[in-house]
Amino acid sequence: MSIPLPNLDDRTYADLVEEARSLIPIESPEWTDHNPSDPGIVLIELLAWLTEMTLYRVNQVSDRNYEMFLKLLKDPDLQWKLPNDPVESEVRSAVIHEEIRLTIVALRQRYRAVTTEDFEQLILKDWEKASLIKRVKVLPQRNLESERKEAGNLGSGKKEAHSDISLVIVPVNNNLTKEQMNELKKWLDDRKLLTTRLHVVLPNYRKVNIEADLYLEDGADRNKVDRDAQIEIRTCFNPIESGTYWHGGGWPFGRNVYVSELYALLDKVSGVDYVDNVKLSTPDKTDENQSTTDILLEDDELVSVDKLTFIFKDRSGNVWK
Repeated sequence: MSIPLPNLDDRTYADLVEEARSLIPIESPEWTDHNPSDPGIVLIELLAWLTEMTLYRVNQVSDRNYEMFLKLLKDPDLQWKLPNDPVESEVRSAVIHEEIRLTIVALRQRYRAVTTEDFEQLILKDWEKASLIKRVKVLPQRNLESERKEAGNLGSGKKEAHSDISLVIVPVNNNLTKEQMNELKKWLDDRKLLTTRLHVVLPNYRKVNIEADLYLEDGADRNKVDRDAQIEIRTCFNPIESGTYWHGGGWPFGRNVYVSELYALLDKVSGVDYVDNVKLSTPDKTDENQSTTDILLEDDELVSVDKLTFIFKDRSGNVWK
């Protein structure tokens, strides 16, 4: 809702004369002749007449004034101006209001990148190659390029860098080249703060192996349960399209993997009576001591399901062949 503009010329000639006369006893008590023939009263009436005209002009903004205001707000290279051809006042008014609307829309368009929301919108909506990118995670005060180099590209050497911002890009179908990442960084350089150092990187994917014993209901189709369980898990951990999980936006950056959630996820698969002996592991050599209960992720990491191993049993505990 727009703010109503005040009326700046609401005082009339009579109001101004009456206000000035009421101040005479206060400012000049010896002035007692207030008749119209008095020279002082004549001056008051003259000044009231001039003030009324000035107040009237205060509330009037000419087309040329609008033109000058718009030139100040618009790009000076456009050299916009009102048409010189004589046109009806309604047409000129329509042209001015349309230019005002377009100028306000242009001014509201995000250009500078200061906050994390600025970077996300510029990358996902305004960059000319935004269709190549599905997600972006902005990590302030992080230099992931340096951290990964020092930590063997595992992202475990976390350090705080006050003027650095790392942009973790999740491309569509993993088709973002090094040249395109440099192009994005160069495009953002013109929009970031002068002292900010940008780092554009791809996410680290933590490979996860999952094992579980699935006890099937009587009459359940083993092959269908296997297929549905695999789809359910891979959809949940998908970094791009996660279906009904995470509002379809993919596994959240840095979210830990918990065994308890896998129990709940597998238990709701059609044909599964209950789940037991769920184990988590990571095939990376550096994670040999990783707990099989939970897997902890860094801020720039996502999950990649490597192997799924299900052992199907009936309610008596016999393994299905």
